[in-house]
Amino acid sequence: MKILEVNRKKTFYEIVTEFAVYELDGEFVRTYHIDSGSDIEQEILEELHNKSRFRRAYRRACYLLDAREYSYALMYRKLMQTYDDRELCKKVMEQLVQCGAVNDKRYAERLAEYLIQGKHYGIFRVRQEMLRKGLDKRLVEQTLSNFEDSAEDYISEVLAKKYGRILTDPDDYHTREKVIAGMSRLGYPFESIKNAIEDYFYQLENEEE
Repeated sequence: MKILEVNRKKTFYEIVTEFAVYELDGEFVRTYHIDSGSDIEQEILEELHNKSRFRRAYRRACYLLDAREYSYALMYRKLMQTYDDRELCKKVMEQLVQCGAVNDKRYAERLAEYLIQGKHYGIFRVRQEMLRKGLDKRLVEQTLSNFEDSAEDYISEVLAKKYGRILTDPDDYHTREKVIAGMSRLGYPFESIKNAIEDYFYQLENEEE
């Protein structure tokens, strides 16, 4: 097969033939002495094209993982946005999983810890956020079972910090409803919020005395 054009792109070379356009790493272009007017077997060109695409996609994934951790679903989605090739992206994901760069169990544990201890979200909000990240529902439930005892440790702190300014009158039920709605959006259960509000006013009353 005759090479008609060799065009330098940002991260690869575009190899134009009569029948198709291929994308090759510079290493392959130099190794196989590919230039305009040269000849190369189609099978070899296709193989080099596939290898080059895999390399670029894998390097892209590693670059993203250097910045932060990804779940399998999020990384696959990210790669598909760039390469729009299911077979290629699945092969890259297989390699990432095999080498441990992508690990949903580890990701789920770190995410739950961050959302509960760092963001101070309640368990319902944490579950919602974890599912939104593409984590398997069973894995999410297994992970959250390890945080059941500590999931509401911060409810009193969050209540005082976010709503202490307006929680001044225990008989102001309009404000109570507003606070309950806000705390519910953070993922805390209704009964726990009600108890936290009662505890807040109890402590406030004792401080005033």
